[in-house]
Amino acid sequence: MTPDHEALADWDAAYVLGALSPADRRVFESHLEECERCRTAVADLAAMPGLLSRARPMVEALDEPEPAGGPPADLVHRVTARRRRRSIRTRVIVGVSALAAAIVLLFAVPALIPDTAAPTTVALTPVEATTMSATVELSSAPWGTRLHMDCDYPAGGYGTEPGDAWRYVLVVTDAQGRASDISTWNAVPGKTVHLDAATDLNLDEIATIEVRSTAGDTILTGSTDGP
Repeated sequence: MTPDHEALADWDAAYVLGALSPADRRVFESHLEECERCRTAVADLAAMPGLLSRARPMVEALDEPEPAGGPPADLVHRVTARRRRRSIRTRVIVGVSALAAAIVLLFAVPALIPDTAAPTTVALTPVEATTMSATVELSSAPWGTRLHMDCDYPAGGYGTEPGDAWRYVLVVTDAQGRASDISTWNAVPGKTVHLDAATDLNLDEIATIEVRSTAGDTILTGSTDGP
């Protein structure tokens, strides 16, 4: 701060607005070269002329008498256009919200609705001498049929020794006699196998279920129509 700061500190606004005389302006500009506080004050006021130039037309408009005969000619048009834009925006928002809700329901409802159809249980019967037994539970699914099999192969049965493992194939056959291998497993004597499998055949398209050896011999068989 310079010694003459107190005398010139109030000149900042007049300088920015161009209200100083040429001589005073030169004095103040010379002071600005040495006084950081006044330079900061001038910088803070630098936007004032622009703000005042914007405010002037507004003040002049307020001073003008309001024309007789009601509102401006385009007022109704502006209000109508604004309402129309708001109405369109509201309809778009409602439409998008409804579409989003429909998509959510499309994917959520099938998952929430339980599969109420009771599963079909088929007890497989032996085709040849064997101690193995099995039951298969079939449940309809949107993509086909789920199958769950419990297969028991007691120890000490025909052709079994401790540690032996026999490989089998679960086969489904449709009404036209087309067979599909849907799972394989090892039946170990003394163990019960719990097996889950699936097929793209619908439940009503499955005619028989069979347990076969890997050589193709049928060991157990069952029909979805009952014995």
